[in-house]
Amino acid sequence: MPLIAMVEASNYTPEYLAESRVALVNAFFSIPIPIEILSTAFRIWVKARPSSQRRLAFDDYFIIWATITAVSECIAGLVCGAAGGLGHHIEAISEEKVETFLLGDYIFSHFYDFAIASTKLSVLALYYRIFAATKFRVIVTITAVCVMIWLVLMEIILGLGCQPVQGWWNSAAAATATCVDKLAFTYSTNIINLIFDIWIFTMPIPIILRLQASKEKKIGLCFLFSIGLGTCAISAARLSVVVSVRSKDITWSEVTLGILSAWEPCGSILCANLPLVYKPLVHGIQKVRSSIKSSRSRSRDIGARLPPSYHDWTRLDSSPFSNYPTSNVTAIGGHSTELGLIGRTGITVERDFKQEIHRELLG
Repeated sequence: MPLIAMVEASNYTPEYLAESRVALVNAFFSIPIPIEILSTAFRIWVKARPSSQRRLAFDDYFIIWATITAVSECIAGLVCGAAGGLGHHIEAISEEKVETFLLGDYIFSHFYDFAIASTKLSVLALYYRIFAATKFRVIVTITAVCVMIWLVLMEIILGLGCQPVQGWWNSAAAATATCVDKLAFTYSTNIINLIFDIWIFTMPIPIILRLQASKEKKIGLCFLFSIGLGTCAISAARLSVVVSVRSKDITWSEVTLGILSAWEPCGSILCANLPLVYKPLVHGIQKVRSSIKSSRSRSRDIGARLPPSYHDWTRLDSSPFSNYPTSNVTAIGGHSTELGLIGRTGITVERDFKQEIHRELLG
């Protein structure tokens, strides 16, 4: 540790210098990774399975790229964040570690920009594909162009905002570098991002309200497509801690900002995937619950009424009584246990019922 840092550190108590939030950093940078991967993988499986009769579209490719960059962002936070002293007080770490943290923060920012912009483009591409209204598609296209311009501007500022670029993380270069105001840049990025989120996730509501559908259906669709507004809470919370980028104890105070920056793309990806996966997800849960309930019901019924040698769903052509004429076959009672779709127009109905077979034995 440099001499100046050692002198500064001597002014603090050992308890203060030993404080650590590294476990918190590692946990909250790690958890989004499997969530993002599994969510997008399930979406792709739903679209690519043979029974769906659908192909991957632009919205799917955008969300795949968003997932890759969001996962890379978390990895950058894990590799360079904790290794650079994120979660420790700056007085307790060396100057080299601080530079590692700042370099990681710079890389982290690039991945963050691409992740949130790609998610927005995925949602807009989905709107364009499922809503056929011409005026609405024009609005979607204009919004997508604005998002892409915003992404390009952010990347230009990150790339050219410091001359030389090493001024973002190297203390020696920063002493002579000409850089933009990092706090003002971060504030403007977050404010524009929040405005985009509110606009994009409320866009479909007017067109949904004009649909020829029941009130309950309209409310459900509005909720489904506007659930992404929940990520606005993360954006707003992130906006409230942006001031930490100017803190002298940056490796300690930026923990909250870093965690929110990792979870914001995660929340956006989940909300972007939800309209495409909620039906198969609900169907799967209902199927499992129905199967368990039906299995328990049949087990109780069989144990109470039938002999051990009983076989339900007996096939008539393989019955031991198939050589005898059948006078009557009836199905009594029954309840629907499962509904499913076949293609676009067919419906399968699975039912449980009691079958009675009356046979005439020839003497």
